[in-house]
Amino acid sequence: MADKEMKRIIGHWTGGAGRASALDREHYHRLAEFDGTIVFGNETIADNIVTSDGDYAAHTLRLNTGSIGVACCGMAGAIESPFSAGDHPIREEQFNAFCKLIAELCLEYSIPVTPQTVLFHSEVEPNLGVQQRGKWDINRLPWDASIRGARAVGDYMRRRVNLMLGGVEVVQTNRPTLRFGMRGVAVAELQSDLADLGYFAGRVDGDFGPLTRATLLAFQADNDLATDAVVGRMTWTALGDADPRPLRDVTQADIDAESGTAKDALMTARVGDLVGIGGVAGLVTQAQQAGAAAEAASGVLGTVSGIVTEHWPALLLCGLCVVAWVALRALGHTTRKRRLRDAREHRSLAR
Repeated sequence: MADKEMKRIIGHWTGGAGRASALDREHYHRLAEFDGTIVFGNETIADNIVTSDGDYAAHTLRLNTGSIGVACCGMAGAIESPFSAGDHPIREEQFNAFCKLIAELCLEYSIPVTPQTVLFHSEVEPNLGVQQRGKWDINRLPWDASIRGARAVGDYMRRRVNLMLGGVEVVQTNRPTLRFGMRGVAVAELQSDLADLGYFAGRVDGDFGPLTRATLLAFQADNDLATDAVVGRMTWTALGDADPRPLRDVTQADIDAESGTAKDALMTARVGDLVGIGGVAGLVTQAQQAGAAAEAASGVLGTVSGIVTEHWPALLLCGLCVVAWVALRALGHTTRKRRLRDAREHRSLAR
């Protein structure tokens, strides 16, 4: 019987030849060779339930516990930029066998197909907030140059896995109950789920802090769940079924009237106007005075030279006023637009 404590499947390429080597079998539970042959690794999947004993398949930094490691054999000598697949590129038929393998493991271990539970090594850091060491497998497909980037390739893989599941929805039954103050990968998965639905706007860091709690309470309230800030079976299920949060119907005028930040931004812009008007007026005055004093100079160059030489401190100050004007106006505009976006995305309206 399959152990239900496995939480995710992480895909890789081996960086070697098209056949699984002895080293490859040490690090991955399953491997797809260049012709689609599936090879078992040395460690069982159950070995990665607990990794503190040192007896497990070490495939992903700081994320081996509860993770099934699968890999496509190949990509020795691959270069990320400019992209080169090396002498042993992974093949489309090999990739299809790899996706079929993942679909079978999803069914066996009750792992749903999401960007947090079925992903490539290159997606671990952005999707789960677990820092890696520059891993880029798999973010390119040698047979299709149009699909590039970790998320694009990951989404392509997940679509193929879902097709191979034939419409069977896999529901994860082993996700832990989460509460305020907890930390870890499961919290990062919660944050990522909330972000995908338009609730969480912070950094996915695996820390169940005040921001995560506030966004979770909003999600529970919107979905007729108990607003207890506890993530149990019903909340996990709702996170998988819920539609993205609709944007608020808020205008810039609403924000300018209610938001203290927007009001400060408007005041900043008005101060900038005063500074800028003063700077422009000063430039005009200085130019007139200097022009009158430089009438005796020969030609336009002489006039300009006389203005700069005699009045450069005042001209410099006026010029700085104009620069400050432009900067303050831009700051005020950007701040107001940011507050409008925040309000539409259900962040605090009046802050």
